[in-house]
Amino acid sequence: MGIFSSLFRKFGRVFSRRWGSLLIFFLALVAYSSTGYMYFELEGNPDLTWLDAIWWSLVTMTTVGYGDYFPVSTGGRLLVGIPTMIVGVGVLGYILSTLASIIMESKHKEIRGMASTNVHDHIILIHYNGLDQVQKIVHEIREDPSTEQTPIVLVDEHLEEITKELIDLEIIFVRGNPDREVTLERANLSTARHCIIQANDQDPENSDHRNLAVALTVERLFPDIQTIVHCLNPGNIPFYEKAGVDGVVCINSLVGQMMVHELQDPGVHEVFTELTTNEAGKQFYIVDPQSGDVTYADAKDRHDSESTQVIGIQRGNRPIILPPSGESLERGDRIILIAAVRP
Repeated sequence: MGIFSSLFRKFGRVFSRRWGSLLIFFLALVAYSSTGYMYFELEGNPDLTWLDAIWWSLVTMTTVGYGDYFPVSTGGRLLVGIPTMIVGVGVLGYILSTLASIIMESKHKEIRGMASTNVHDHIILIHYNGLDQVQKIVHEIREDPSTEQTPIVLVDEHLEEITKELIDLEIIFVRGNPDREVTLERANLSTARHCIIQANDQDPENSDHRNLAVALTVERLFPDIQTIVHCLNPGNIPFYEKAGVDGVVCINSLVGQMMVHELQDPGVHEVFTELTTNEAGKQFYIVDPQSGDVTYADAKDRHDSESTQVIGIQRGNRPIILPPSGESLERGDRIILIAAVRP
């Protein structure tokens, strides 16, 4: 679809310069050949109509040559037939070569990430940190039914062109600086549903500062987009929160406590891995309460089963794990649960 949309846009830009003149010349050629055909051939074939003449003109110019109509007079062959064949082939060749160049140019722009995308409700993935990491993220996205059909747009300023592996993942590539509005416009930020800002592995020292600029740009333009940022320095988390991002993931802040927890309770890492991947087993989910759920106990009664277990309440940015059964659900609270599939 991207090629065809680019093709139509290209037509609109060049019509006034080339296609307008070509259309006039083409119509003049049809008029000349059909009029000349009628002039020379009507006397020998009184049953000819103008529709027959126009049909012969088009068939001849496109080199199809059905043979149902053809000039038999000397004047019709020399003064009409030959010029129509020669000039018609030239016009057709020009049209086909122009179409081919437009298609190739459009495809080349897409591969190089220079074209604009027209997808909607998509996920924008900022920064390319290697094929393995992208494949992992895309696989997690595709494994969840809520995002399995969501288009993914990759924005990166260092990747020169999209690879075959990324094309196979059905990823759309936009090349450019992600903190520039013009780049985000080409990624169609205005209609995006989510924006994932990864840490920049190519420049880890400046990653947080540059990603803060990206987050500020996204939140300033379209604050309703759900923005998730990978922060390397735990000390920078407050800056992202003040920027208005919806979620900050800082792996470095978890390393120490995860290692100690694994030391004290071997196997915790495997449990955490299963609960945070869509590949297998059960996962954490945070969902909205149903109408009629007034307390934590109401939510448990509604959801708890052999494959689902409610474990807490998400209140703002603070999780409340295993609250008292009578804990009232406040406005904006969400339910934390473990389940095999998203409820």
